[in-house]
Amino acid sequence: MATSSRKTWRTWVSDLLRIPSRTPGSLGINDQADPNITTCHGDTPGPLGLNDYGDPSLRFFSINFRPRTGVPFMTDDGTPLSPGLICKESAAGKPAASPAAGKIELPTAQEMALKITTFFEGGKSMNYKALADDFDGQGTSFGLIQWNFGQNTLGPLLKRMLLQDAAAFEKCFGTDADYETLKKALNDDKKDAQLKWARDLLKNHRSAWSAAFQAIGSVDSFNRIQREQAVAKYHPLVATAITSLRSLSSELMRDVEFRSYAALFDLCVQQNGLAKAWDAIKLRFKNEKPSTQLSLMIIAAVERGKKASDAWVSDCISRRLGILTGGAYESKEHEIVKKRTNPQFSLITESGSKIVSNL
Repeated sequence: MATSSRKTWRTWVSDLLRIPSRTPGSLGINDQADPNITTCHGDTPGPLGLNDYGDPSLRFFSINFRPRTGVPFMTDDGTPLSPGLICKESAAGKPAASPAAGKIELPTAQEMALKITTFFEGGKSMNYKALADDFDGQGTSFGLIQWNFGQNTLGPLLKRMLLQDAAAFEKCFGTDADYETLKKALNDDKKDAQLKWARDLLKNHRSAWSAAFQAIGSVDSFNRIQREQAVAKYHPLVATAITSLRSLSSELMRDVEFRSYAALFDLCVQQNGLAKAWDAIKLRFKNEKPSTQLSLMIIAAVERGKKASDAWVSDCISRRLGILTGGAYESKEHEIVKKRTNPQFSLITESGSKIVSNL
């Protein structure tokens, strides 16, 4: 069966969409037996499933192919195709991905990463009302990714809400919530005053403290600010981490997989980036010479996790390796065992290896 050398890959795709697997009458022109086209799955010479067009292990269609007759392959959704083309294989012996397959737009990746991290942070995915008191010395932690007064992340968030809709913001605070004191502390950008407001309220009017933040988390426009603030704050840190990892291996980090983006997003929320562990990451990269993006990401996640305080090392490593592997990961560091679970790991199972666009 001869194959025309004049057809471009666009012509092949056009034929694929136009020509049926079988047509009435004699085979050979604009049908399944035409040597110059590739058609959808039809009858095969023998039983389906082994070395024919029903074989589940068929190669994937790609624009990076060289024409060859008599070789079946499949599209990304698993549709088998009859003879005509075979994709080029990569250096690792695996078929190249099809041109439009395996991509996630950056805004979608950011939303998915938020779903994963917000479950870790608030015990519920996209929990706008997540609230914690001063147990960790941060005064109050609130919202999707637990902004807090202690690290001066909650104050700017609340100030932005105040400036957008002062009336709606004030309505969230009851008579015992000492709103005027908080308002002045926010407008003056005084972290210590914000902390004092939170601690005084927790001591004297805890129910008013809780009710105020629950009300804030019920306002749609304020919730939009939470989402925007999360992306605006942490995506630049993720981009910096990606640039750093590319300095180690531009090849491994050329196309960033969603699992890598999600793990770095979570890392930046919890640990603010890779900088504190960079020397350790570089040393392990030099000694171990990782051959995949996943193995490089594991090195980065583990080494950065080890730089946390002893009480939190296992938690950091469990979270990040859970994201990278798509399942609960048990970590034991400093005699502390953590195995963080997350129902949003299903996003990794479904899309972990997909490439995030525009990174």
